[in-house]
Amino acid sequence: ESGEVTVSSYPKPPFPKREIIKFKQPFMDRPAVMYGIKMIDSAYNKNTRADVKLLWVRPEAFSILMKSAYDSHLYGLGVSWMACL
Repeated sequence: ESGEVTVSSYPKPPFPKREIIKFKQPFMDRPAVMYGIKMIDSAYNKNTRADVKLLWVRPEAFSILMKSAYDSHLYGLGVSWMACL
């Protein structure tokens, strides 16, 4: 299964943000989850740094934490993911 998560807000940055993604059907066992940053919206006059962490994985869902790093100002962050056994 695969999908995307996008969080955005302007002018107030929405980060840090925790998201729980539920699978359409539960897996028989805990799946491997791969993810990557797909989109970033940041302030033009600041360094662009983002941090995405996988918090936990269960057969029915997983959770990620999306946040800006240090003094970066992020207004949007998109993550693509794929889960499989």
